[in-house]
Amino acid sequence: MKARFNRRGFTLIELLVVVGVVSLLMALLLPAVQSAREAARRAQCQNNLHQIGIALQGYETDYQCFPVCCTNFDVPTNIPGVMIPVYTGEFAIHTRLLPYLELRPVYHAINFAAGTTPLDGFAYAITPEWRSLVSINATALSVRVGTFLCPSDPGPFAETGTNYRGNVGLGPAWGTTAEYRDSDNGLFIQCVWNGLLRPASVTDGLSHTAAFSERLRGSGQTGSPTPERDFWPMSRHIVSADQLLLGCQVAARPGATPTFTSGGRWWFWQGREWTEYTHTQQPNGRVPDCLFPHMVSAIGMATARSWHLGGVNALMADGSTRFAMETIDRSIWRGLGTRNGGELVD
Repeated sequence: MKARFNRRGFTLIELLVVVGVVSLLMALLLPAVQSAREAARRAQCQNNLHQIGIALQGYETDYQCFPVCCTNFDVPTNIPGVMIPVYTGEFAIHTRLLPYLELRPVYHAINFAAGTTPLDGFAYAITPEWRSLVSINATALSVRVGTFLCPSDPGPFAETGTNYRGNVGLGPAWGTTAEYRDSDNGLFIQCVWNGLLRPASVTDGLSHTAAFSERLRGSGQTGSPTPERDFWPMSRHIVSADQLLLGCQVAARPGATPTFTSGGRWWFWQGREWTEYTHTQQPNGRVPDCLFPHMVSAIGMATARSWHLGGVNALMADGSTRFAMETIDRSIWRGLGTRNGGELVD
């Protein structure tokens, strides 16, 4: 007599129920996991800014001023009104902070006396003299600095780039003049001929003035614009922050293509293409950014942007960090972006 064996297994309905329950659990769990990971990345990003803040305070303690964005200057010739450049020092704020970020060997590898000029981003011919200046500092500018990179940005240029930029104010230009009344009023001045900025000049208060914030690195894709990452070409006839917003809207009209797609590619060079940002509009603002091409260190609008949900991390001039919501009122954000505007913000 043959023994009978009872074979037990899942019916098709039971299997479908199990698959459905597992899928439901994964659907509930996955957003929580992603949220936890982003929270960790955001915390790391904030810590990076905190380290930059410590470095900034160390620099100010040693030199009694904040680092300048640019050290260019000209000298007069025998012809009245004609100047000639004698030094091209397009070094970013970041280069001055290297010794305070435990990167003294990289700092000492930079020849500040030789100067440097960016090789990309402004769309015009580079002279052999400029290439020679760059070659002198080729080793330093190719170094990857992890403290300058936000882990929430998976974009290109992570080898030599940065996500953290210095605040240069509201308007489009390098300096404050009768025409450009709201330009160059951030924590970092853009031209050495404007003098050195000391804490006493920040009359709005260090805790009420932004020093650094975030910006996504460029897409690196000329034919495929990414509004959150790239810059469109703007008209030069713009003199104020309000005009700049309108000008960038026109510049990014349908069918227009971005000129600058290498944003944040270099922590080494100064300029709104790479290491500076403006408070023209709120964080993650809806108006795409624009710059005036055919210039070394282009003028224009560079908005604070990140992939963090709801806003960006910001470092204040006193070394504190905060999370700036993208819903912040524009006037308040602009107030935080000026060093001497007299605004009552917190």
